[in-house]
Amino acid sequence: MADRVAWTRLVLSAVPIHVLIAIKVPKWFIKAIDKIWRGFAWTGRENVNGGACVVAWEKVQRPLDLGGHGILNLEVMSWALQIRWLWFQKTDHDKAWHGLDIQVHPNVIALFNIALESHVRNGSSTLFWTDKWIMGCSLSDIAPNVVERVTARIQSSRSVAEGLQNNKWADDIQGGLSLVGLFEYFQLWVSIAKILLTQEEDIHIWSLDASGQYTSKST
Repeated sequence: MADRVAWTRLVLSAVPIHVLIAIKVPKWFIKAIDKIWRGFAWTGRENVNGGACVVAWEKVQRPLDLGGHGILNLEVMSWALQIRWLWFQKTDHDKAWHGLDIQVHPNVIALFNIALESHVRNGSSTLFWTDKWIMGCSLSDIAPNVVERVTARIQSSRSVAEGLQNNKWADDIQGGLSLVGLFEYFQLWVSIAKILLTQEEDIHIWSLDASGQYTSKST
């Protein structure tokens, strides 16, 4: 059994990596591979019944230092691998596919937005409404009531450079604001007025790794 667990962890887990990098796989795909892994690890067969499973598969997937066998959680691994495309799209504009709409899991986008910190220079590669660029915070942290009045389409496309040009960001806000929203709006106005753009490229840092560069392991 120890041999089968090691084989699953080191060999079988490497087989679907290229697919997980390239494609947003459906849930049934994850379950199907997990079923094969589980059957092989416990009994050496493709299928296994509940009685042959010594412990819950979720415990088997824990890291070795947390009492598990280190067999990767495929769903979480797919999220970590898909982030590489968002990272390249943000930091390498020479890619042939740069600017295309990349289809990834919502959790991938959420984790990417949390882990990425942007230092604005010319503001061309930093998103005004979603990236963390003001004192290490995103506008959702500073002015959530204002951000909710901006459409998702604009949030996903408006750069800092575009937003600061003639205060175009203010025109992005649709509908009226509550008293709290107005307070956040004026605070935001004061903070943004202090931003001065330069001719240099924006700097993006992956906060989960000491190097500041994205790695699937750190993710």
